[in-house]
Amino acid sequence: MISSKKAGASQAVYQRIKEQILHLELAPGTAISEIDTAEKYHISRTPVRDVFKALESEGLLEIKPHIGTFVSLIDLDMISDILYMREVMEQAIFKDLSASYDKSQEFRIQLVLKEQKEIIESDLPIEEMSRAFIVADNRFHHTLYELAGKKNIITFFNAINSQYERFRTFINLGGKNDLLRLYHDHTAIWKCIASQDYDGLCDRISHHIYDGFNASALEVHKHPEYFKITKKQA
Repeated sequence: MISSKKAGASQAVYQRIKEQILHLELAPGTAISEIDTAEKYHISRTPVRDVFKALESEGLLEIKPHIGTFVSLIDLDMISDILYMREVMEQAIFKDLSASYDKSQEFRIQLVLKEQKEIIESDLPIEEMSRAFIVADNRFHHTLYELAGKKNIITFFNAINSQYERFRTFINLGGKNDLLRLYHDHTAIWKCIASQDYDGLCDRISHHIYDGFNASALEVHKHPEYFKITKKQA
């Protein structure tokens, strides 16, 4: 992120470009120009250069000297590692939350689930619906971490989560069925937490995390230009 002394216009540009990358409005591999960006947002090239460096440090841009700056490709190896970390963390943290379940927590979770359902039932175009749902999806997981007293962990995790955010957007742009699956996963996970069904909880978390990834192979093959393919994968 841009340092505090770079606040203001450059911070707003940083946030906007980051959102465009995470939401695939700027697709992986897209060239992005300092000059064009400075003109578009009416700022000088120096703060734009700082923005690009910050996004490069997060793995969202790739700066190639004397060639150009490009939106980075989605690294499938990193996605796999992030999914593994999520599975291990959430099985442990949500189990702890279940052990200390309190009915006072119910209201907060039901509000988030209600928001997700309303998004799916809305008339939004599918791309807008998917992006809105991902925000609500994040809110669901953040709330569970917070209720479990592990807010710092999700904050730390978000700092390395940019690749996965793009991948989630990519696999959830197909239609309402994908979003409905996620919504039903969330309701099932919460039901397991509330009923202290530890075995069911671990199974639900694993399916929730991996089902979309495992089902995405066809879409990935349709857009190989979006992805970083290692020699091992090739």
